[in-house]
Amino acid sequence: MTLIAAWVRHQGKTKELYVAGDSRLSGGQNWDIGTKILDLGRGDVVIAFAGLTEEAYPLMLQLQSAVKMHPKIKSRAYDLVDLKGYVVRIFNAMWKSIDNLPVGQEKPDPATVRFMLCGYSWRFQEFKIWTLYFESEADEFRLRQTSRHRKKGGGNKYFAFIGDEVAKATNSVYTKLKERNRVKVPGMEMEPFETLVEFIRNKDIHSIGGAPQVWKVYTHLNTMPLNVYWPSSEHGLLSFGGRTLLPYERNSYLALDPDSLEVNEPIWPDPHLPC
Repeated sequence: MTLIAAWVRHQGKTKELYVAGDSRLSGGQNWDIGTKILDLGRGDVVIAFAGLTEEAYPLMLQLQSAVKMHPKIKSRAYDLVDLKGYVVRIFNAMWKSIDNLPVGQEKPDPATVRFMLCGYSWRFQEFKIWTLYFESEADEFRLRQTSRHRKKGGGNKYFAFIGDEVAKATNSVYTKLKERNRVKVPGMEMEPFETLVEFIRNKDIHSIGGAPQVWKVYTHLNTMPLNVYWPSSEHGLLSFGGRTLLPYERNSYLALDPDSLEVNEPIWPDPHLPC
C-alpha cells in the first residue's frame, strides 16, 4: 500500500497545506514510481490515495477529467466544500457501473482504496482535509472530516494519515511534538513529513518506499509540487512526483531537502551523468 500525510503548517503568520506520500506500487514486486497525489486542475485542491492502484487510478483520473470539463467547478465558482459532494457522487456512480461480475455475485467486492481530498475553501477561508472511504454496509463511498486532535493536541493540530502504519505514524508525530514542547503550541511544522521520510527509509516496512512526493496548497488558491532531493541532497539527484529525474531533466519548481527541510531553488545535477 502506501503512507500519505496531510497537514496544515504554520509558518510565522501564514498557513499552508502540505500533502506528501511515498511512491511505492506493489503486488508481488516493488515499483517506486507511483503517482499518489493528483492536482485536480483548480488551483485549490489535490487528491491522494492509499490502496489498490487498479481501483484508485480510474477513479482519480476520471475525477480530474470531470473537474476540468465543468466550467463552474474548474473556475472555483463552486467552493471546495461544494466540490466534495461532487467527488462522492462521481466515485459512487463509477463504482456502481462495474458489471460482468462472477456468477452469483450481485455487487462488486467492497473497495479497498482510501483517498484524502485536501484544499482551501474560499467560502470558509480555511484549509480542509477529508478522508474518502468505502462504507461496506452502505455499499458506497463516504467522506469524513479530519480530526483536529482535541484530546491529544488541544484542537490546534490539523493533520491526518491514510495507508499503512497510520497509528504508528500518528504516535511518531506526537513524540516529535512532545520532544520539542510543541503539543500545545498552535499549528505544526514538518513533523508529518519527517515521519513519512523515517518510514520510507525503514527497510523493515516493506509496503512504504520510494522517493517522497510533495504538494503544497496556498491560501491564495494555488497549488505547487516540490522536487525532493533523494535519497539525500548529498547524492545530488532530484525526484519529482516520486520519480527520480534523469540528469538532464529540468522543471520550474523548488526543491525540498528531506533532512534539513529547507526549500530552495534546485541544484541540478550534471546533465552529462549516465542515466
